[in-house]
Amino acid sequence: MIDGTAIPAPIEGAGGAPRAAGKSRWLALDLLRFVAVFMMVQGHTFTELLNPVYREERWFRHHTFVHGYTAPMFLFASGLAFGYTTFRAWDTHARGGDALMKRLRRYGWLLGIGYLMHVPTLALAGLVAPQAHALRAWLQVDVLQHLAVSLAVLSLLVVVLKKRERFMAVVLVLFLGVVFLAPLIWRVPTDGMPLGLAGYVNGGSGSYFPLVPWAGFTYAGVMVAWLARNEVAPSHKLSTWLLGITAVAIVVPIVINRMGVNPYPPHDFWRTSPYYFFFRLGNVTGVLTVLCFLERWADARRGAFAPARRAGRAMSAVRVVGQESLVVYVAHLLVLHGWVVGPGLARHVGGQLSLTAASIVALLLFLAMIVVAHAWSEWTKGELRFRALQLSAAGAFAYLMLIAR
Repeated sequence: MIDGTAIPAPIEGAGGAPRAAGKSRWLALDLLRFVAVFMMVQGHTFTELLNPVYREERWFRHHTFVHGYTAPMFLFASGLAFGYTTFRAWDTHARGGDALMKRLRRYGWLLGIGYLMHVPTLALAGLVAPQAHALRAWLQVDVLQHLAVSLAVLSLLVVVLKKRERFMAVVLVLFLGVVFLAPLIWRVPTDGMPLGLAGYVNGGSGSYFPLVPWAGFTYAGVMVAWLARNEVAPSHKLSTWLLGITAVAIVVPIVINRMGVNPYPPHDFWRTSPYYFFFRLGNVTGVLTVLCFLERWADARRGAFAPARRAGRAMSAVRVVGQESLVVYVAHLLVLHGWVVGPGLARHVGGQLSLTAASIVALLLFLAMIVVAHAWSEWTKGELRFRALQLSAAGAFAYLMLIAR
């Protein structure tokens, strides 16, 4: 089970670009994804394992509200990473060819893993003719499917439109469409649509991450990346821009909402309201703004501290966790929720832990995920080793299907 509050930013491969060396990486972006990964692991652990008595306390309501920002942060970071890598090698990506195929292969794996996480059974009979409720749960659109489709669309637009300006114009239109039409699109009945398609339209089929309005965060990330396209050190130039964007995104919707301006029919404010969307987007850009200023401060004092080597190792860990957030996402969910082959921690101690015990488990799980991210990063260095892992995983799944009853 995935609760819809956490979303992985695909490794730099989400943009299809090779991992860059330290100097060419955007530290604030890596920090943003690291913070989101920590919030994801900690939030899921508390949600699943903490004793229900704590849900009545005021602090838990604040915790739930903050935890809800994990998804917007990851979606925004995904668009930011996609745009940043794309604009810096535009001609290569606009030509298509191998660069496009590499991206589409990665998105295909995202799509497959996303549906695999919800597979109701490994038995062939259950997969060929699943029960209605199982099929509905299986085909709901979660974060991985959402990312696969939204980033694939962006990749194809780059190839079709060729020009940066035309691409950005279309991204802006898509952004405005999914945000401002969301209250109307969520009123469209999807009962007559195929389940595999309905989940991408709105939440009527039970999907956590339909394209409307969630893709708006991804498109917003691409637009911010456009501002950083020619910058060697984006944080130095963008911090002031982001400060202004944050202020506008937070203040203007609040003012308009307080004025009672509402051109929409009754709708779910927390899921579809453009006002709430921009409020959340402003908070996400606010976090990125703080991290950009932090990067500027660190650059200004580079070499001023004795433990520079230790700080460098810490930053390396931050970058790897950000790059491998897909692996962390899948791994921590398997630990907490299990899969069709066996239960996770939630089955054994779900809703039973004290605040202290849940905090310890969350910390240990996060540290374990850092180890997993580093191990995966080392194992997948080199195209041949990565392909071998992919084939091994596919073979293992096929074997499990053959022996399942």
